[in-house]
Amino acid sequence: MQRFTVEEEYSGYIVGNYLVEIKKYSRRGLRNAEIYLNGKKVRLDKKMKVLKKLNRLIVVEKKKETGIEPMEMDLKIVYEDKNLLFLNKPPYIIVHPTQKKVDMTLANGVVHYFQRIGMKCEVPRFYNRLDMNTSGIIVVAKNAYSQSFLQEKGEVKKYYQAIVLGIMPKNEYLLEKSIGKVGDELRRVELDLEKGGQSAKTIVRVLQRFEDKNLTLVEAELFTGRTHQIRVHLSLEGFPILGDELYGGLNSKEYKDVKRQMLHSYKINYKDPEKETVKMLEVELPEDMAKILL
Repeated sequence: MQRFTVEEEYSGYIVGNYLVEIKKYSRRGLRNAEIYLNGKKVRLDKKMKVLKKLNRLIVVEKKKETGIEPMEMDLKIVYEDKNLLFLNKPPYIIVHPTQKKVDMTLANGVVHYFQRIGMKCEVPRFYNRLDMNTSGIIVVAKNAYSQSFLQEKGEVKKYYQAIVLGIMPKNEYLLEKSIGKVGDELRRVELDLEKGGQSAKTIVRVLQRFEDKNLTLVEAELFTGRTHQIRVHLSLEGFPILGDELYGGLNSKEYKDVKRQMLHSYKINYKDPEKETVKMLEVELPEDMAKILL
């Protein structure tokens, strides 16, 4: 349930336009909600009254089934409020069901958790996705409003830590090569925009160099969200992520036992949907990455 008090500057708006244009709901999402104006239920498909200053709006999402089987999981909750759920995803788990994998995904665990805490809407609205073998912060919106807010006004900044092969000489790199895939290949490559590539921007900062191990710990800040973006950009720069079989990160006999790409979503800055204040969350390196750097 979301409650709004109409601000003076939005007097004259009709309900639907106010919720879509100002509060960033999608019209599709509003079709699955009940809307109350000053305590009286209203319908978007009817002629709406004009809003006035201090009018009260309540949006209640109807219960919506997902078709995702609830499964009990040990979710690592970083932070939670009435709008958002932040999880620390371990490696080796898929975020959302696929044709090949329909259970024991993070979505199965989230649906079970939502049922357990009595949420009326059990849809796991993932704001971001991580590859199966990438660990770290996953953001789940608990309602349509929070999801739309993050997408439109959330000012979300995502930061990753990665262990790369080689010693990176510069302290900071601006990587802006467009990337894409050719045919049905999973692997992404550098690809011109004219040939179907997508613009991609990453800033990589060196956190620590491990000369004796021939490894560098870096922070990567994403400005776009392309598939495999950090993995591709670092590989193209000549410093593939350790353990990344797809992009050349297993070309080292010394680290042949590494089981996954050493990539971790460790920090996120975002604007809170309710108070519109900027918040920051951070999680530590997972055990397998930390051990390599000891």
